[in-house]
Amino acid sequence: RINGMGRKFYGRQDFNPTLIITQMVAMQAAFFATLGIACTAALLCTGGRVELGRIFRSAEYAGEDWVALCLATVVTAVVMVALLVLVVERAKKCLDFVVTYHFFHFLTTWACGGLPVQGAWWASNIAAIVLATVVGEWCCIRAEQREIPLGRRKEDAEVLQQV
Repeated sequence: RINGMGRKFYGRQDFNPTLIITQMVAMQAAFFATLGIACTAALLCTGGRVELGRIFRSAEYAGEDWVALCLATVVTAVVMVALLVLVVERAKKCLDFVVTYHFFHFLTTWACGGLPVQGAWWASNIAAIVLATVVGEWCCIRAEQREIPLGRRKEDAEVLQQV
């Protein structure tokens, strides 16, 4: 909800499945897009073979480019923190959203390349989940606790002097 000053008011929220689904679709699309861009950048920097399917095959994390892929996964988590603050906005929802988009990544990886068994895949994804959740919650808490301006202080002082 927005108050008259353009700031959000965090009170009791009604259950809104359309909003939740829209937020989840936005976060999932952003996750895959960011992961794709980060993997491409990391592989170009290391001279690895750039191919979109690599982000959906856990066996790639056992090859020669495993460091670049792990780094891209962690970089994606950092970018997703900013998106959590913009899209999700609530600290108490961060864990739910992060685990959900990583769960769909797990399912996609399983469907495209089999059950992930590489330790590097699991380690980088668990690190990304922890990083995005903890930093995302911290950033959202900071945003939620910002002072809500009630007006301009100079104008408030002038009104009080007139009374």
